[in-house]
Amino acid sequence: MPRDSSREQPQWLFTRHRALTTRQLLRAYGLLCLFSMAIAVAFALRGLWYIPCFSFAELSLVAVALLYYRRHAHDYEHIALRDGMLIVEQVSAGHCRRSSFSPWHTRIVVPQGSRQLIRIGDGAAQVDVGVFATPERRQQVARELCALLPDPPP
Repeated sequence: MPRDSSREQPQWLFTRHRALTTRQLLRAYGLLCLFSMAIAVAFALRGLWYIPCFSFAELSLVAVALLYYRRHAHDYEHIALRDGMLIVEQVSAGHCRRSSFSPWHTRIVVPQGSRQLIRIGDGAAQVDVGVFATPERRQQVARELCALLPDPPP
């Protein structure tokens, strides 16, 4: 008898909140550069040459911060119960870390504090997830995971 493929497998996705698209980010930075350089040139014409140096340093630091923002804009955490395995996938700056746990041996620690993350472990390995979720959402997901997984042996 074929396996029932219409049955939905539970999964949770936590993503970083992004306020700007890449195009909006470039436009905002371009306007900032234009405005800052216009002021720097005005001061340089009056003989104050150190102002353009500070302006260039400021724009360089803002560029570094925006590059860091863009690099981490697509970070996420994905938890899924598939084919009898609990799979946790964490992506940070394009690097993926994937952990698999047997549901029969996995322990879920429900976060109690507002800064505590969901801890998933099986004794040999453990991961903390929920960085991008609110404390209420972390508790809700941890309770749902506890309800879906069988109680581990003592």
